[in-house]
Amino acid sequence: MEVTVEVQIDAKSYFDFICSTIMNDLEETEYKEIKKGISYEKAMTTGFMKSEMCKVKITEYEYPHIVEMHYISKKSTNILRYVLQPINSTSCKVTYRETKYDANHQAMTYSGMFEKSYKKKMEKRMRAVADYLNQNKAVEE
Repeated sequence: MEVTVEVQIDAKSYFDFICSTIMNDLEETEYKEIKKGISYEKAMTTGFMKSEMCKVKITEYEYPHIVEMHYISKKSTNILRYVLQPINSTSCKVTYRETKYDANHQAMTYSGMFEKSYKKKMEKRMRAVADYLNQNKAVEE
């Protein structure tokens, strides 16, 4: 599944926000910076009141344009990829791609209605990040 939105925030600010969530996870590891090839463990919610440990691996990192992470658990592998393309100094395109594989490394697909609603949810979330960043910029100025 892939979603692309155009947002009214510079690409670097948006990318820094994505990286801040990764850095929060890294606080409990020996890593002090994000770079390709690092891996760490993280508790992930797998359902209502359920969680399990998964391995997170940064498989691609090109500041401030691309970050790709593999979340590997016993049941599945989720690959999340963000690509940011500057449009000008105040806006950018953000592409979010999520690919899931089952334990046998077979691609898992979303059903029609679920995929459509999930895409809308992700678009809304991606725009909310830009709104949040713009509000914080306004407060700082």
